Amino acid sequence: MASSNGSDKYLLILESLPSLTSRLGIIELSTDQLININFYICFSELESYVFGVLSQYTRIMENTPTPSSSKLLSYSLKQIKLDVYYYILTWDKLRKVFEKFKLEMNSVSKSSSAMPSGFSTEFRQIKKRIDHLFNEHSIDTRNEYEHPSLEPSRIGNLIGLGNSTSDNNGNLTVHVGKEEFAYVRKEHVDQLYSLWIELIDLFIKYFTDKPSTAKLISVKNDIEEHVDELIDMYNQLRQNKETENAQNLFNRLLSTELYLSSEGCSLQKDVKEKIYSILRVGAI
Repeated sequence: MASSNGSDKYLLILESLPSLTSRLGIIELSTDQLININFYICFSELESYVFGVLSQYTRIMENTPTPSSSKLLSYSLKQIKLDVYYYILTWDKLRKVFEKFKLEMNSVSKSSSAMPSGFSTEFRQIKKRIDHLFNEHSIDTRNEYEHPSLEPSRIGNLIGLGNSTSDNNGNLTVHVGKEEFAYVRKEHVDQLYSLWIELIDLFIKYFTDKPSTAKLISVKNDIEEHVDELIDMYNQLRQNKETENAQNLFNRLLSTELYLSSEGCSLQKDVKEKIYSILRVGAI
């Protein structure tokens, strides 16, 4: 993994967070079931393209040498350019789906006179921040990809087409055509993921009694970080004949793993295997 640019973080996210939208399946925003269905469909589509951005960013960064990297290019520059093209198109599709989502939320507001107090204000704030993030991605860049001019850039006496530069912080710049450049920025991907969790938790907060996604992710991260210590603790309790305490620890680990999975926050595969290895050696 290319830990130097942070793409390993998103590899783990993509592996262990397949569907957070499932947490919203019980929500009813309106007495009109068609509105509720459309809300869920839009949220599912948003999730698809959020993870599309994350996966494409990871793919690009895993295969892009940085200035301080000694690794050879593992696939061609042409392939990287195609991946960046898809990355830009994914952002554009995400923007369009979010516009549709906002229209659906307008329909909800008009059909319901009893929205929870404070929800509309918080939704406007998150919506504004998401729109601001989308504005960081120029539609002109997408248009240049879709309708290529094939015109080189000119900087002084330098003339080039498709030139790219990268740094050690998970960022890449690719010339598209004319004066348009595609920007792949870790900060944008970080912001997108953070805002996605906040958007989900806004609906969790006002329309369910579930714990926040942020809290579940914190529990998940804590278990993943300390799973070896927890397994060692379990084994020590068994060796000390503290049967009840060992059983309680195992039950807590197992029930937490099952609950996290049911809420779309699955533990990493290797962590789950360590927990279930207790069963293979013989639980109490």
